[in-house]
Amino acid sequence: MKQMRILWVDDEIDLLKPFIMFLEERNYLVDTCNNGSDAVEKVVDQKYDLVILDEMMPGMDGLTTLQEIKRSNPSLPIVMVTKSEEEGLMNKAIASQISDYLIKPINPSQIIMAIKKIFQADEIRANQIGEQYSRYIAQLNQRLFSTPTWEEWAEIYKDMAQWELKIDEVNDEGLRQTHFLEKRNCNTEFTNYVERNYRDWLKTDDRPNLSFDVISQYIAPHFESKVPIYFIIIDCMRLDQYLSIQPFIQELFDEELDIYYSILPTATPYSRNSIFSGLLPIDIAKRFPEYWVTSNELDNSRNRNEHQLLDEHISELGYSLEPSSKYVKIFNMEEGNFVLRKIETWKQENLVILVYNFLDLLAHHRSRDQILQETIPHEEGLRAFTKHWFLHSSLYEALKLIAKQDAIVVITTDHGSIKVNRATQVIGDRDTSVTVRYKEGKNLTANDRHALYVKKPMEFGLPTKSIVDNFIFAKDDYYFVYPNSYHQYQRQYNGTFQHGGVSMEEMILPVATCRSKSLK
Repeated sequence: MKQMRILWVDDEIDLLKPFIMFLEERNYLVDTCNNGSDAVEKVVDQKYDLVILDEMMPGMDGLTTLQEIKRSNPSLPIVMVTKSEEEGLMNKAIASQISDYLIKPINPSQIIMAIKKIFQADEIRANQIGEQYSRYIAQLNQRLFSTPTWEEWAEIYKDMAQWELKIDEVNDEGLRQTHFLEKRNCNTEFTNYVERNYRDWLKTDDRPNLSFDVISQYIAPHFESKVPIYFIIIDCMRLDQYLSIQPFIQELFDEELDIYYSILPTATPYSRNSIFSGLLPIDIAKRFPEYWVTSNELDNSRNRNEHQLLDEHISELGYSLEPSSKYVKIFNMEEGNFVLRKIETWKQENLVILVYNFLDLLAHHRSRDQILQETIPHEEGLRAFTKHWFLHSSLYEALKLIAKQDAIVVITTDHGSIKVNRATQVIGDRDTSVTVRYKEGKNLTANDRHALYVKKPMEFGLPTKSIVDNFIFAKDDYYFVYPNSYHQYQRQYNGTFQHGGVSMEEMILPVATCRSKSLK
């Protein structure tokens, strides 16, 4: 380890010889001087890792010396030693960017702690987080062993997402790899749990809130509040992505975070239509066949009638909104700016629906764009990109304007995504859907350990084109490839973010109810 070099500046430096010897015994190199002018010259002429600076010196005092040192070396850490606890003095020192300060009389352990706090803070923090993570994993294994319920699975995934943000802060690659493997193990258990229980969820009330519950559970209860309700869907937003922007939302609103589960497949034509209609896809196809047209997941033709489905749903819930709901879908900057211009006029509205498609478009484009793959190489990159996008987005500006109104904002998503790392072969005919995480077609064949096979789609609330159609959903972080194009698909999709399958990231989703801070 490099030997650290310290400059100690004090007009009574000879009296500090015991402290200097104490530091030297611990392998620090210590230079000294007894006035500010000499200190500034030494910093210009030589390289130091730290300056310990007395605040009360004749001639050039500590604050002046501090300013001169910072002028020549702005990044040099400085610890101020003072007899005074006067607030104004410390404000001046902090404004001049001291790293820490000590109040006289000082003792050797204070000096060591100040040095460690400056130079070993990241290491100490990483060690503490490592110990906390070990305890967390022991508790997690106990939770998995006790056969978690859907409520407990939501808490398990929420804890995992929060840990991902902590690991991002310390940037510990070993801890990140350990967490990746723990999450993969959890996803294996979770997908098995979903496979055992999903059919029953659709037949009973003993289940989590699902996509078709979102309006009735999180929007309709506010219709009597007599304030505008903004329902904001950010397409393809995982829980960890929401947590990365949550602090900025909490600055604007009083926020309450809840969790709901996406239906299968975790894909926009199914999950988002289910949100707006309050129905399973099979019921949408039966009741509104004109809205359930043949399409694939990448062409948004099935999502062209979301507003109509929503109005039907609200009416069936027994509400008649006057004025009726407003609906805007935002794909680009121009549409985002349109929202900003309109927000002031929406103060008298009952319900405004805003659908932001940026994150979903990002996931699809990243699969095909080498530059985006390099810009967002991993999950922590996805979280960082989400935060960057949000802080510079028209959505954030819209939320700032809404926060000035007496309003309620519900922010959620229709599904998440998962970074796929393992290919698994699928066999189907030429009419099989082209999606990577789920397939619809005839006589589909895949590895049972890697895919959830749906022989009777109606049991999963899914319509079919013919009586021989079935579905398969990729589990964990698998994605489907055809045997005759195995390596081509592997090159194209390995490491990309996909959705439509069964995983915690795709199914366990945030729904935040936000109230303007002026609302009681």
